[in-house]
Amino acid sequence: MGDNGTDSFACLVADANMQRGCGGENGRWYYFVATSLVILFGGGFLIFCLQIIYDKWNQISRRMFPNHYDRDKLDEVELHNKLRHYIVNEVISLQTNKGMVLAILYFLFNVISVTLYINQSDQPLEQCEDVLNTCNWTLYADIGLNVFFLFHFLLRLIAAPNRLKFWFQMGSIVDFCTIPPCALALILERNWLGMRFMRALRFMQMGEILMTFNSTGTSIVQLLVLMLDFVSVWLFAAGFVHLVENSGDPWKADSARKDNFTYFDSVWLTMVTMSTVGYGDVYPTTGIGRSFMMVFIVCGLAMFATYTPYLYEFYRSRSPYAGRYERADSKKYVVVCGHITYNNVKSFLADFLHPDRGDRTSRVLFLDNKRPEPELTGLIKRYFLSVQYFEGSALNHNDLRRVQLEFSDAVILLCNKDSDDTKSEDAATILRAISVKNYCSKARLIMQLLNYKSKSFLQTIPNWDPINYRDENICISEFMYGLVAQSCLCPGFSTLMINLISTRSYIPGINENFDWKSDYAYGCDHEIYTVMISSDFNGMTFPEAAEICYKQLNLLMIAVENFDNSGLAINPLPDQFTIRKECLGYFIASSYKDVCRARFYCALCLNEGIEIGFKPCKCRLEAVKKKRSNVQLIPLSEHKSPNNNESGLTRVGSIDSKSSTATDVNQLRTVRHLFSQHSTKSTSVDRGTLAGAGMSSTFDPTGNYHWAPEKKFEDVDLAGYITKEYQYKPDDAEAINQRVVIKYINEKDHELNNHIVICAFGDDKTPISGLSSLIKPLRASNLPYKKLKVVLLLAEKDFLLKAWKELRHFPKIRVLCGSALDRSKLKRAFINRASMVVILSNYGKRMAYKDPFLLDKEPILACLNLPQVAGKSENSKPVEFIAELVNDSNVHFLDQDNEDEPDIELHLTMKFAQGSCITATALDTLMSEAYYNDEVMTLVRALIAGANVPEYDAEDEEHSGPLQVPANALCGSQCRVIRIKAEEPSLSEHIKGKAYKDVFVELLQKFNLLCLGLHRAIDWHLDVSVEHKRFVYINPPGETKIVASDYLYVIVQTSKLQPPTEVMLNKIRDTMLRKGGTPEHEQSADSKLTRQNKVDNESGKQQMLPIDESIASLAV
Repeated sequence: MGDNGTDSFACLVADANMQRGCGGENGRWYYFVATSLVILFGGGFLIFCLQIIYDKWNQISRRMFPNHYDRDKLDEVELHNKLRHYIVNEVISLQTNKGMVLAILYFLFNVISVTLYINQSDQPLEQCEDVLNTCNWTLYADIGLNVFFLFHFLLRLIAAPNRLKFWFQMGSIVDFCTIPPCALALILERNWLGMRFMRALRFMQMGEILMTFNSTGTSIVQLLVLMLDFVSVWLFAAGFVHLVENSGDPWKADSARKDNFTYFDSVWLTMVTMSTVGYGDVYPTTGIGRSFMMVFIVCGLAMFATYTPYLYEFYRSRSPYAGRYERADSKKYVVVCGHITYNNVKSFLADFLHPDRGDRTSRVLFLDNKRPEPELTGLIKRYFLSVQYFEGSALNHNDLRRVQLEFSDAVILLCNKDSDDTKSEDAATILRAISVKNYCSKARLIMQLLNYKSKSFLQTIPNWDPINYRDENICISEFMYGLVAQSCLCPGFSTLMINLISTRSYIPGINENFDWKSDYAYGCDHEIYTVMISSDFNGMTFPEAAEICYKQLNLLMIAVENFDNSGLAINPLPDQFTIRKECLGYFIASSYKDVCRARFYCALCLNEGIEIGFKPCKCRLEAVKKKRSNVQLIPLSEHKSPNNNESGLTRVGSIDSKSSTATDVNQLRTVRHLFSQHSTKSTSVDRGTLAGAGMSSTFDPTGNYHWAPEKKFEDVDLAGYITKEYQYKPDDAEAINQRVVIKYINEKDHELNNHIVICAFGDDKTPISGLSSLIKPLRASNLPYKKLKVVLLLAEKDFLLKAWKELRHFPKIRVLCGSALDRSKLKRAFINRASMVVILSNYGKRMAYKDPFLLDKEPILACLNLPQVAGKSENSKPVEFIAELVNDSNVHFLDQDNEDEPDIELHLTMKFAQGSCITATALDTLMSEAYYNDEVMTLVRALIAGANVPEYDAEDEEHSGPLQVPANALCGSQCRVIRIKAEEPSLSEHIKGKAYKDVFVELLQKFNLLCLGLHRAIDWHLDVSVEHKRFVYINPPGETKIVASDYLYVIVQTSKLQPPTEVMLNKIRDTMLRKGGTPEHEQSADSKLTRQNKVDNESGKQQMLPIDESIASLAV
C-alpha cells in the first residue's frame, strides 16, 4: 500500500512539472519542426540522388558487363517485383480482405489520433515528460499509433511506382509532420502537441473505402466525401490557428496569447470565418494567424461556392420515394412496374381497389424510375392506405429487393399505350419481365403487350409458366380490336364486355322515372365470377343447371368447366356437356357473395322451403362430417397449399379450395392450357377432296379463321376498277375517270351492302399491329362463309399498302384509298348502306401533340362527317359507328346532342353506354381481373376472339401447298354473342310483351339461347323512340317487360366446319365413284351436323329446336 502511495505522489509531481512547462525552460518546438522539414526535404533529395545514381549505374553495367548485368538484373527485378506485387495486390489493395481491414484500421487510428489531440489541446503545447516513468496513458497510445502509421508508410513506400512523387504527396507530408516529432519526444523527454492536428486530413480516405464497399448509393457516397473533406479542412485550419496563436510569432518575443485560447475557440473562429459571418468575439492576434486567416477566407469562400451546388443537388435529388417497403402485416401486395402515369393507372386503381372487393383487396406498390407527376401524387394520397410509390427500376435487382418482390403476390407490368413504336415498347416490357423472373423465378407475372406479334417472345422469358405460376399476358391490340370487331357484328358488345370485366357499384333509387341511367347503372354493377359449384348439380345438363341458378338462386350461369379434357364450355348443348362432381361455374352477378350460393346449393333444403344462403346448410355440414369420418387423416406436413401459395392463403373470387384440392386446381389449369395448345395441331387434307365433299370454305393453318388465296392490291382497290373500253382525252381524264369508277362500283353494289367500313389514319410509318387483330374476329371460322360481311378499308394508300401484307389472305376484303375526312370518299364507301363504320385512331402522331385533347381530332372529325354524308331524310337511317379514342374526355365531341354532365366518367357517358366508343384505358381493368380471377380471362378471350386463340400465335406462315385443317379446333361447335330483335317474326311470340325472366327461360329451353341483357332505347317507354340512341342493360331484373324496340343479347352455339376423317373421305370417294360425281341434292357436312344436334326428349319435355344458321342469322 505504501508503494501505491509513492507512485501516486510521483504522478502528481510529474503532472505539476508538466503544468510548469518543463521547469521554466525555453520551448524547443523548433527541434520538432526542423526534424520534420529535414526528413521531408532531405529524404526527397536523397531519393532523387539515389535514383540518378541507380540509373547511371545501370547504364554503365549494361555497357561493361552485358551478360552478368542481365542475369543479376533479372534476379533483382524478380525479387523486387514479387515483394511489391504481394504488397500491392494482397496487403494494401482495397479489393482484398487484408487490404480492406488495413484501410479501415488506418482510418480509425487517424480518428483516434485526432481525438487524443483534441483531448490534450487544453494543456500547454510543449511539456517535459519522462516517458518511462510517466502516468500519461495518452502518450503511450500516441506512440503506438505512430508505430502503426510508420508501418503503413513503409508499405506504401515499397508499393509506390514513383517514390519521389510519393514522398511529396499529402499523405506522406502528414506522416512526416506527426511521426518524427513523436520519436524525437522520446529522446528529448519532451512532448510537443504541435502538428498532430494534421491527421484530420486523412479523413478524406473514407470516401475511397465507401466507394469500394459500394454499400450505399452513389449520391450518399458523394455527400459523405464532401462532408469529410469539409471536416478535414475545418479541423486542420482550427489546429493550425490554435498552434500559431499559442506559440506566437517566432520573430517577436512574448507574442503568444496570454488568455486561454482553446482548440474549440479556434474551431469557432474558423467556422464563422469560413461562413463569412464573422461575429468578432474571437479573432487572431499573431501575424502568422492573421495571414493564415486571410488565405483561409478565400479558400473557405471557394469551398462554400463549390460544395453548395453539390449539397443542393443532393437534397434536391434525394427522393422521398427511395425507401424500403416494410411488411408490417400479412396482407398481400402486388408490385406494379413499367409505364406509371396518372392516365395509365387511374382506371386500374379504381377497379383494383374497389370497395366491392372487400377483404380480397391487395396493396399496390408502384416502382418507377422517375418521381410521380402531381396528378399521380394526388391519386396516391387518395389511396394512401393501400398504395405506396417507390422510385426505382424493374431492371435493377437492388430496387426489386427494396420492394421485397419475392414476397409479393404478383408483378404487374404496364406498357405505354400511347407509344408510337409498339415493338420498342413491347421489347422494354419483355426486358422487365426477364429481369423480374431472373430475380425471382416463382414470381407471378401479369403483363401488357401492344403488338400481338410480341407474344412469340413469351417463350424466351425464363420460367414463364401460365399453369403453375399463373403468368398472364394481355395483348391490348387483340382485346381492344377484338371488342371492336365483335361490335361490328353485335353492336354494343364492347360496352357489354367492358362492364362485365369492371368492378363498379350501383346505388339503388337514383335517376328514377324511366331514366335510362338508373337501368344502365344497375347493369354496370354486374361482373363475371367463378366458383366451384355444388355437387347437387352433378349429372345435369347446362340448360337445366342454368335454369335452376336463374330461377332459384337469381344467378346467371354462362359457362362451365369440368376437371377433365372437355375444356371450357360456354352455353353448351344438352348432348355436348354434362356437369361432373367437380365443376367450375362462370356466373354474372353483382357480388362474389351472391355467387357463393351456387357453391352451397342444396336441392334437399330447397325442396323443404329453406332459402339457400351464403354458408353451408346443416345437411351439407353433416355430409361433410360423415365424409371426413371415413377419410384417413393426413399429417399437416404432407398437405399442399392451394394455387401454389406457400402461405396457404386462398385466392378468393376464383376456384374454391374447400371443394377442390390443389391437385385438382392445377389439373384444371393444365387441361385448359393443353386444350388451347392442341388447337394448333393439324393434319394435311387435300384441298380438292374438301371441295368434293361440299366444303367450300378454307381456313388458315390454325383453323381459327377463314382463308383465301392471295390477291393483289390492285384487284381489291375500288379506285382501280376502270374498264378498258373507255377512251378519253388527257384534258378531261379526271372527270371521265370519276364517272367510270362510279359506274363500275354501282355494278358491284351487291358487295357494298350491309358491309363494314374501317376508317384508319396514317402513312407508311404508322404501326399497323392492331389492324390484323381487328380483321381476324370478323373472319372467325365459327362464322359461315356466306355470312361473312365485306370489309372495306378506307385509308391513305401508303398505309394500305403496308397493311395489305398481313391482310392479303383474308376473304372479302376491299380497300379504298383516301381519307375519312373527305366526304366524297365516304360516299364511295356507301356508309349509308354499311352495317357498321369503325373509326380508328392515328397511332403515328400520338407523341407529337402536347395537348392530349388533340390526339383524337381526326377520329372526331370523321365521326362528325358521317351524319352529313348519310343525309337527314326521313328514309335514311343513322349510321352506326364505333370510334377508338385516346383521351377519355373527348367522348363528348362525338355527339352534338350530348346531355352528359361535364367531367363525367367514361362508362357513364351516352356514347359509351350505347357502344359507340372505346378507349385503351377502359381495358386497364383487365389487369385487376387477371389478378383476382384469372379463370375469367379464358372466357373473355373466347367471347372476344371468336376462336381458340393459342398463347403463342404462329404468324407469318406461308399459306401454300395442302390445306392445313386442325384435328380438333374445327370439331364441335363454338358460341358467340349476337343481338336479336324483339320483333323478330320467328321469335316474337316468345319475346314481345313478356317479362324478362319468362323470356330467359323460354329461349333457354326451346332454342338454347342464353340471354345476357338488353340493348334498349333510352326512351323505351315512349310510343316513338329514338332508335339510334340505346344503352346496354346487363341482366335486367326478372320483372322487366320486353318492349318492341328492344334488342336481346344472347349467346348462341354456331356449328363450325367439321374436318373429314379418313373414314369419311373414303365413303365420299366411294359414293362419288358409284354415282359418277357429287349429286346436286347432296348436302354439306355442316348441314349434316346441324341435323345431328337435334335432341328428342321422349319424357314429355319440349323438344330442343335445331341450332343452325337460321338462328345465327337473327344477328342484326
